[in-house]
Amino acid sequence: MVVTALSLAMAAGMALVVVKLVREERARSEARVAALGAMSADPVIDSPFTRRQIAVAPAVSPLRRSEQDVRFHDLEIRPSEAAVSSVSSLFAETDQPSPWGRRFAVIGSLAVVVLVIGFAVSGKARPPASAAPGTSVAQQAQPLDTAPLELLSLRHAREENAQRFVISGLVQNPRSGAPLSHVVATAFLFAPDGTFLTSSRAPLDFTTLAPGVESPFVVSVPVTGQVARYRVGFRTEDGRVIAHVDRRGPDALAQK
Repeated sequence: MVVTALSLAMAAGMALVVVKLVREERARSEARVAALGAMSADPVIDSPFTRRQIAVAPAVSPLRRSEQDVRFHDLEIRPSEAAVSSVSSLFAETDQPSPWGRRFAVIGSLAVVVLVIGFAVSGKARPPASAAPGTSVAQQAQPLDTAPLELLSLRHAREENAQRFVISGLVQNPRSGAPLSHVVATAFLFAPDGTFLTSSRAPLDFTTLAPGVESPFVVSVPVTGQVARYRVGFRTEDGRVIAHVDRRGPDALAQK
């Protein structure tokens, strides 16, 4: 959604730039047309002969014009040197700065803004540092496809002075299981009314669990409220859940 919104904003900005450029080009074309129209008009020659002709022409018949009037009239319709020079420079090329410099500058600025925002959004969307590279949230939620671990013993103790709840136990990788490494024990604490209090995690004492190997673990959870029950689980280093089964004796299950 963020990328789509940024694309629409960039498209709208480019549309505004194009509209502005089209308006400037249209105004420039109209100015050229007006200049051409003004230069193509007949020049006005301010001379005594012109003023005299305008004053006498309506009263004199064309048949009575003298040779001198005809010669003067012939001189009137010829353009002056100033008019000829202005017409000769009508189509001369003028050195004007290219407008594409500003256009490229605007386009480059918009591209930089979009890239900066894209990098910021991609940085926020990255997985947390605790997860291994290439793992996603869906992969972390999937359980590990291996034989479940066996929980052999479990104990807990409340340290009032340090306000900690310490959970310790012993877990075994079954003989039919696959070798595991960097297994983490997790603990979740709940209040008497069933609300969640806090959680913590700690690695097993043994870094590698080969099939048939046992490893103790200790999870220390800082807590201030009253703990009514807790839940223990196991995960891999990248956050995937490792299933386990309770293999404790009947006495331990009765106390649970």
